[in-house]
Amino acid sequence: MKRQKLYRVFASLLRLTAILLVAVAMSLVLLIIAQRVFNPFNIVVSNSMSPQIKTGDAVVIKDIETQNVKLGDVIIFHDPEDRSNLIIHRVVNVEDQGGVKFYSTKGDSNPEPDNWRISMGEVLGGVSITLPGFGAFLDFVTAPRGYTSCIVIPAAASLLIVMLLGFAEKLSDLTHRSKSTVPPPA
Repeated sequence: MKRQKLYRVFASLLRLTAILLVAVAMSLVLLIIAQRVFNPFNIVVSNSMSPQIKTGDAVVIKDIETQNVKLGDVIIFHDPEDRSNLIIHRVVNVEDQGGVKFYSTKGDSNPEPDNWRISMGEVLGGVSITLPGFGAFLDFVTAPRGYTSCIVIPAAASLLIVMLLGFAEKLSDLTHRSKSTVPPPA
């Protein structure tokens, strides 16, 4: 009887483990889908804003009133030399030319200011939150090796656990039935 109770506790723990594995795998799949569709996280690829924002961090962009940007604010804008990249730098100078503001920027760890000025219309926003290391994790999970190790293997392990528990329970039922249907010795 004690052995049967121990088996039930162990089986319950295995079921809980299977549920947790599926929950983790599904959460990561939803994260990948959200990142591909909505792109809520921007992955930092340079240390120009170190130590505040480092390579491998993820940032969430927030809307800001571009006419209210002031010295010291951190802004996000398209790289003037490669519009497919975003730059996160600090405003080091503000100029007003005919009602249009232009911002000079600099990365915190860069020795010199950037060699361009950004108009207030080019500012995409500011940094709402920085998630240290999360960008590197997103890169890993979306790569084939990361997808396999963080999603496929946990989901397959969960399925295997459920199948083995089902098999063990069926075997136990068959064993108990065969013992109860055997006539007592004469």
